[in-house]
Amino acid sequence: MMFTAGDFLRSTERMLLQHLGMRGDTVGGALKLGADLAQGIGSSPYLIDNAQLRQRARAEYAKRSKKPYEALVLTPDGREVKKKLQNGENLFLGYTGYVDTDDPSILISVVPENWPPQNAEEEFAARVYLETAVVFKSYKNQQSSIDLSVLIPKGRGTGCAWHRDPRRQKQAQFCRRYEGYGTLCRCKDPLDPQRLRWSSNFIPMSEIIPIAMLTATKCHFFYRQLISLLLATGAAQTDILVLIDGHQEETAQLAAIFGLPVIEHRHEGDAGTNTPLNAHFRFSLFTAFSTFRNASKVIILEDDLIVSPDFISYFHQTAWLLDADATLYVVNSFSLNSCPTVAADATRVRRSQMFPQFGWMVTREYAQEILHFWVDNSDKSWDWDWRLHYAPLRRGRYALVPEVSRSFHSGSSGAHINGWSQALIFSNMIYNHDPDVKLKNLHLLQANVYADYFSSELRRAKVLSMENGFNPCHMETIPEELRPGPVIIHLEANSYKDLISPLILLAKCLHTYPDHAFDNYEGVVQYTITGITPHTTLYAVACPISPYCGIIKNATMTSPRPGAMEQVSRYDRAWRLARWYSNTREVRYSNHSATYYGLA
Repeated sequence: MMFTAGDFLRSTERMLLQHLGMRGDTVGGALKLGADLAQGIGSSPYLIDNAQLRQRARAEYAKRSKKPYEALVLTPDGREVKKKLQNGENLFLGYTGYVDTDDPSILISVVPENWPPQNAEEEFAARVYLETAVVFKSYKNQQSSIDLSVLIPKGRGTGCAWHRDPRRQKQAQFCRRYEGYGTLCRCKDPLDPQRLRWSSNFIPMSEIIPIAMLTATKCHFFYRQLISLLLATGAAQTDILVLIDGHQEETAQLAAIFGLPVIEHRHEGDAGTNTPLNAHFRFSLFTAFSTFRNASKVIILEDDLIVSPDFISYFHQTAWLLDADATLYVVNSFSLNSCPTVAADATRVRRSQMFPQFGWMVTREYAQEILHFWVDNSDKSWDWDWRLHYAPLRRGRYALVPEVSRSFHSGSSGAHINGWSQALIFSNMIYNHDPDVKLKNLHLLQANVYADYFSSELRRAKVLSMENGFNPCHMETIPEELRPGPVIIHLEANSYKDLISPLILLAKCLHTYPDHAFDNYEGVVQYTITGITPHTTLYAVACPISPYCGIIKNATMTSPRPGAMEQVSRYDRAWRLARWYSNTREVRYSNHSATYYGLA
């Protein structure tokens, strides 16, 4: 044990540390180096030498011991209060391990006796991981990068029989040079890129809608995403263009193996700013329409995603709406409320005030319009998606959003998503796995129809009231005679991004997206409550900002009682941690081939 935190470390944080194989009463500096053996042995931890870790911890501790920190202290009655602490009090730790030091040397206490393999014919593989867990309670949210170097004894390479196939020389050269591609490079029954590229089932198409795949440095994530896309129905009928932010030889060669054209974008902007992403999306949108001059629409597919088997079909079923309705500006494949507690119907699409996100389709006309107003590289205050959502640019137009997403965010970190939000928010979302979904009632989504349809839905909805026993955190309190709804609740809210508003309180009660409520239609958020039988449609009306506030006469406005947000936040966080822990405790790194959709 390096430093004790006593009661100042909450149970949820202890659970996180214990799950990572660390001491539950240890804060910071807890590192584990792990390797997986491909012969089914399982996960074998290589632990960093404790003596070296303690030595570095003492040095770092001494350097920071005089620096005060504002910590959250747990009082005997269970409240958290802020207190100025010195590290010398040994109650709070600002040390993040020796990850942020300049010395890269790492001592490994255990090395497999049979490494490297002595028999050239023996198949023996290992995968090395570096993990760090930092529990840092202060007013700052700081992160540092983790760099890992591994020295492996040189051995004679293993040649596969298919390496001599003239048709697969590019693939063989790639596999000799790069590691970690599993099914693509194994000797027995390797993946055939060209066969996969043209093997998907055909779907009805009235037009060609190309896909622009945007990527940067995460080659293995790009490979995983590409496999999921090529397995989607309609992929063999679809032009795919790979757009790389900066020079990335590994990704370019990988795309070439699958016969995909690649265009590199000269990297713009400084790391850690909004500029690189803003510039790459602008370049990619322009380049996609310039490359496919006959296409009236393009699908933009960001990095770090896995797509549904009906990803392409979904867009082709909705494409006509962008032509028929000038009040629509984008079709999204992703919904922030695609969560197991509030989403179930994969055939349903909604109008929403959302911004483009995680796989989206726009028309050429919209791209030509918006590129004139794109974020300038000198402007560090905007993200590209929020800029497109800016009211003067959106001009009252709506997005189409599925109830159940057609894409799943699977990255571990990014410009706006860290590992914590990925584990507790995005990993708890759901996406469609059915390749043959036929979307329903698309005609209702046109502006001249939807307003009347939506008003009639709200008028026939039964009003829920907390005065009559309804509890937003316990949907079983919806009376059975009101199911399957629709039911309606009025919430007092003046903003969609106020983190203490009743809209966010309800989202946390329902364990859906908790950071803002922009996925709404005219101030009404729609949920399909799945925790009761039958599933029940719930409309949450934000008043006074929604024009639908007056549609139900004498409706009771629901406002949270004092302290409700803190209580519900703890309830929501515990649910997310428990679900994450349950979903991941049986995962082994050696099972990573399952990521490739059964191609193992």
